[in-house]
Order: sequence, then structure tokens, then C-alpha cells
Amino acid sequence: MAINVRSMPDKIRNRLLRLLPGDELDHVLSLSEEVPLTKRQVLHRYGVRMQHIYFVETGLVAVGAKVGPQKFVEVWLTGSEGFVGAPLALTRNAQPLHRRSVLVSGAAYRLGVDQFRRALADLPHFRIVVHTYVGSVFVQTVQSGACNSAHQLKQRLSRWLLLARDALQSEDVPLTHQVLSQLLGVRRAGVTDCLVLLRREGLIEMKRAHILIRDAPRLAQISCSCWRLIKREYERQLGGGVFCA
Repeated sequence: MAINVRSMPDKIRNRLLRLLPGDELDHVLSLSEEVPLTKRQVLHRYGVRMQHIYFVETGLVAVGAKVGPQKFVEVWLTGSEGFVGAPLALTRNAQPLHRRSVLVSGAAYRLGVDQFRRALADLPHFRIVVHTYVGSVFVQTVQSGACNSAHQLKQRLSRWLLLARDALQSEDVPLTHQVLSQLLGVRRAGVTDCLVLLRREGLIEMKRAHILIRDAPRLAQISCSCWRLIKREYERQLGGGVFCA
């Protein structure tokens, strides 16, 4: 689907694209096509050459690390704050060691790998934004690994709910108990028990395949400090001053 680059910039929701000056944004959009993201769609398969990168407009994508022959544990989430395919900003190896799949349906601007690399080479502001975002992804993955080994399930679950809320820019988090158990790498029953506790405390509501966050400030108090650290680092790096000297 071709994009009318002059009619779209004011409607862009992706926070990285919104940071670009007009001429670079127009150029990136001219290389892009708008595509739907469908729930359970696999964007990148483990060990299979990547063909595209995706700047997420709406929806939620999970990055899964391989921990067994057919088992993956999700290690970070990407929504409208980022793009899918971050390793390609640093290496020419297009065969990923992670799987990237859609958790929540939405839409994205898709670029071919070669077009993405040319844009990185030709557009200085685009290059800065992309590399800065990759740095924030590094912080999130390292902090998530530390969190998984140091904090209780209730704290970690609260962190994932807040990260999903931030990525979706919505209080409505359409994730099932099963998906959350996969994100956390724990049994579904443990996730359900924690969600029931959060509901009794008035922090969330549970509906079929949806979790509604009712009191984000209190949920943040229950969460470990990892969510605040991840969020603070993203805002520090990409909160609007990325081009300041």
C-alpha cells in the first residue's frame, strides 16, 4: 500500500518517526508501506533471514528468546515507542536469534532491510534516533533479566502490565493469562493468582482476554523499580531532546 507522504505526518503515532525532521520523515515514509499486524503473526522467525523491519503504529509485538527446541520466553515488548528488528541497526547478520510475534493486532510502517540500511546511511537524524532506541532496548533487556532473577512474581507481573500499557498507550491491555504466563516464564495458575490479588486491591479489572488497569500509580508502587528505570531511561534518551548538543 503506497503512502501519501504529505498527508500522513500529522497522523504518525510511532514515537521514533515523530522525532524526525520533516524532510527525513517524508523520505522514510516514501520507502515504507503501511501494513496490518495480525494477532499471532510471526514477523521474524528464529534463524530465518529477516526481510523487513517494522515501525509500530498500533498494537504490541513480543520478542522471544529461544530456551528449548520449541520453547521461547518473551524478553521485551515493542509498541508505538519503537521498531521491530533492532539488531539490524548494528549488524549485517539478518538471521535473528529471537522470534518476533504480534501479541495485539495493529498496524506498522514496514521497510525492506536494504531500504532500512540505506536510510541509516543517508539520513543522519534517522540514524541517531534508531541507534538511541537500540540503546534503550539494551537497557530493557538487561534490566528484565535482572528483574526475573531478583523479584517476586507479583512485582514482575505488575512491571509487564505497565510496560504493555506504555507500549499500547492504553489502560486496556488485551493479553490473556496464558500470554502473561509465557511472558513471565511461569505457570498460568501463578499468574491467575496474582491477577486476582491485584483485582481485589482495586488495581485492575479482568474481562475475557483483557485486563483493564484502573489505578496505574498504585500498580507502579507495587511493581519493582525496574519498570521506572526502563521508562526513565527511554524518556531520558528519546523524550524529545535527542538532537540537543
